Amino acid sequence: MFNLTHSKLVRLAEAEGYAEVADFLEDHALDSVVPAICMAPDCDHTAELEPDQRDGCCEACGRPSMKSGLVIAGMI
Repeated sequence: MFNLTHSKLVRLAEAEGYAEVADFLEDHALDSVVPAICMAPDCDHTAELEPDQRDGCCEACGRPSMKSGLVIAGMI
């Protein structure tokens, strides 16, 4: 089941210039690298990572908390 309302996913879509999460996901569904966001509560760092990234290292806070938008949405 897809989750298009997760607050971090909404922030990620907005940071990438999208008003709608669905448009963000449609544009990145088949890309080899996709926008990801740090899932730590006090960090919203974004980066381009693998579509299936679940625990990448955040360059801003140093935690293994980077997750791709596709994973957050439940597409992967």
